[in-house]
Amino acid sequence: MLKYSKYLMLLMFTTLAAFSNAQTSLKENSLNDFLIKDGYVPVKMQKFITGHLYVTGNLNGISGTFLIDTGAGATIIEEKREEKFKMKTEISDQKATGAGSSGLSVGISNNNKFVLDKYTFGSDTLRLMNLDHVNKALKSIGIEEIDGVIGADILTSGKAIIDYTNLVIYLKQ
Repeated sequence: MLKYSKYLMLLMFTTLAAFSNAQTSLKENSLNDFLIKDGYVPVKMQKFITGHLYVTGNLNGISGTFLIDTGAGATIIEEKREEKFKMKTEISDQKATGAGSSGLSVGISNNNKFVLDKYTFGSDTLRLMNLDHVNKALKSIGIEEIDGVIGADILTSGKAIIDYTNLVIYLKQ
């Protein structure tokens, strides 16, 4: 009888685990379905070994890598990528501060098209600044340079909802 009880326990555990996974998938799909029905676009994120989240997007039709930064006041494009992304930039009187630096010059670029999967950023004005301090830190641990940082302007206008468990950011068109 003891022999059969081990098998019965194993069967119960396996069934319970499968049921638990099915419930989790149902909940995740329900969230996804609910947000899509409400006009949100799911954008798949990836995670660097540092834990930082990033997405691949298209700026003026050219692919790039953009860090998601919920603390950044605005979306910033690395100023050295101006030609890569075919941007026309005007010098601004604004100065920027951020983690590890302050007083950085900021450029303004208008008439851009920024697309993340099927989400198009509603404003065509973007800021450019030197992101050497960020890219230097990433390179020192073996991570490729980023092209920019997605900040509050896109996250707010897109009414961003971040699903950290499934690495998806939802943006409302």
